Amino acid sequence: MLRVNNPNIDAAQDRWYHLGFGPSVGVKAMFEDVKFVCMGGKDKRMEDYAKYLHQVLHEPENSVYEEGTKDLRNLSASEGRYCMYKVGNTLSVSHGMGMPTFQILLNELFKLLAYAECEDVRFIRIGTSGGLGIDAGTTVVSKQGYSSMLHPYFTQVSCGKETNYESMCDESLRSQLLACGKRLGTKMVAGNTMSCNGFYEEQGRLDGAMCTFTPEEKMAFLRKAHDECGIVNIEMETNMFAAMCNRFQVKSATVCVTVCNRMNGDAVLTTEDGYKQWERQPMEVVAELIKSSM
Repeated sequence: MLRVNNPNIDAAQDRWYHLGFGPSVGVKAMFEDVKFVCMGGKDKRMEDYAKYLHQVLHEPENSVYEEGTKDLRNLSASEGRYCMYKVGNTLSVSHGMGMPTFQILLNELFKLLAYAECEDVRFIRIGTSGGLGIDAGTTVVSKQGYSSMLHPYFTQVSCGKETNYESMCDESLRSQLLACGKRLGTKMVAGNTMSCNGFYEEQGRLDGAMCTFTPEEKMAFLRKAHDECGIVNIEMETNMFAAMCNRFQVKSATVCVTVCNRMNGDAVLTTEDGYKQWERQPMEVVAELIKSSM
């Protein structure tokens, strides 16, 4: 059973401000059967994913609907910061862009699911990324999250002090996801992921409003990340996400499709339809895992 190891919290009086609700008998009953938490950056992506799962899982009865309808209810609509849908035993939740907003969400999801006395919950991030040395359209299942300083750990700052936390994703969950991708015929690889606090300069992009480095310096940095650290994609969350899940003792995985090979340039060079097809690949792989677990 999930537990919050924080003696400063009175669970009965706690409130999950950014989710928009707090402890109650109804909340516990609603969430106690959750086994998967699927998260992605965009509200629309996770709303679409909830609807897709609803179809794939044949409209499970333990989904949460708008009253008197079969329309899935956004459980965090009142607060307006994230979206959250419950489809059977799965939550589909948006986490915003970058580690700070995602870390707020994880804190409150951990507290919510511990209050609901959930067990054996798997946390999976799905999204897009820039590839390193692999073709666009390849789906990556992360082994370990690296920082933009190429450190294989997440650095948490608390009260002016830095503490480093292990940022490995769960090996068994990664193997299951790769097996699901193989069954679907999805082009997938496992590798390390770099997570940055910004989209432009920190990722070595040349196309931001400002740039303080040369194309040669960019390429030297990307080659070092790939060749010395085994990094095959870049995004903005996995380093923190894996570390938080390890601290809370839950299994985590990141499944992100690559939309370009950063070794060849910074631009996405596919059609709108091609991009949408790539974007669906991680969703389909994770849905296959959820379906196969039932």
